[in-house]
Amino acid sequence: MKLVEVGRFEQPVYATSPPRDRRLFVVERTGRIWVVDRGRRLTRPFLDLSRRVSVSGFEEGLLSLAFAPDYASSGRLYVDYTDLRHRTIVEEFRRSSEPNVADRRTARQVLVIPNPTERHHGGLVLFGPDGHLYIGQGDGGIYRDPTFPAQRLDNLHGKILRIDPRAHGARPYRVPPDNPFVGRPGRDEIWIYGLRNPWRFGFDPSTGTLVIGDVGELIAEEIDIAPDAALNFGWSCLEGRATYASGGPPSCARAVPPALELIRGSLRATNEDTAPTVTRGRPRVSTRLSVGKPVCSIVAGVSVENRSLPSLHGRHLYGDFCDSSIRSFLLESGRVVDQRTTGLEVFLLSSFGTDAAGRVYATSLAGPVYRVEAAR
Repeated sequence: MKLVEVGRFEQPVYATSPPRDRRLFVVERTGRIWVVDRGRRLTRPFLDLSRRVSVSGFEEGLLSLAFAPDYASSGRLYVDYTDLRHRTIVEEFRRSSEPNVADRRTARQVLVIPNPTERHHGGLVLFGPDGHLYIGQGDGGIYRDPTFPAQRLDNLHGKILRIDPRAHGARPYRVPPDNPFVGRPGRDEIWIYGLRNPWRFGFDPSTGTLVIGDVGELIAEEIDIAPDAALNFGWSCLEGRATYASGGPPSCARAVPPALELIRGSLRATNEDTAPTVTRGRPRVSTRLSVGKPVCSIVAGVSVENRSLPSLHGRHLYGDFCDSSIRSFLLESGRVVDQRTTGLEVFLLSSFGTDAAGRVYATSLAGPVYRVEAAR
């Protein structure tokens, strides 16, 4: 296999296509979406939100794009971004009469989530196989938040949400009646909870199982497997399988452990002179550490359904922002099995994506967008 560069962009974080469409759409964190058609980037942005998007730190910006399943007829598309007040905004737009340009005048806010910090906003919007929109939302970024927002069912932080984003009367969206907390205590939009920062996720095409890459704090990155709704993955009582904060709510006793756990870039040191390792500005830890595998922000969620890549067909890809190597695994009965390296490397990996033909892409925050191809 090999990586073929399809273009260079300003901090690309996502690549996708409308159903049954030959074009590729690349999302830049700084606020623009570009069309790549027949290998050529068009000169005019499809959508430019750069004046409305906050890019504070590494975790804000225009973070993803999702085309409605009926995009060809409805022209509906949805973006997830952080606005200048650091709120998470899920917004609907419509295609204009020019097919390579969105109509900014059609902007309609679907969901607004205030955030207490500039971190952990999740950022993925993705239509599932059921036609509903799934939204990843981080825990809000307060270090050791004593209120355990990811565990609270009256709070949208630290969750994956599921909605029908079409307006219904005066309501900006609808809640599917089979969401797990409809008619029960809790926000009706919640599908999965107990997550720290579900940056990217996706669906296993054969089972519909949700595969979530949840970014860790001090100890571990994790991939969580959700075959059902209402599952609790334990944050912030647990990070991976280890205790993170004591005194959490009783719900933590029902936490589902990760299917795959990557220990962060530090291990206990045998040399007492070794200085503690601090990872990307996160709080200093109390134990003496030495450098281990340099993982810091997991990227997952794409299953390869392209038969021109036989060694990857049916496998899930994952990688990490701080580790250039890309790996894959199989999902069997809700378990991660047969992990392998792919031999591919992407510096500052920010996301995977697929187009309408099933071709697989990887975006680098350094600028390149690559397509995965079979070696000739």
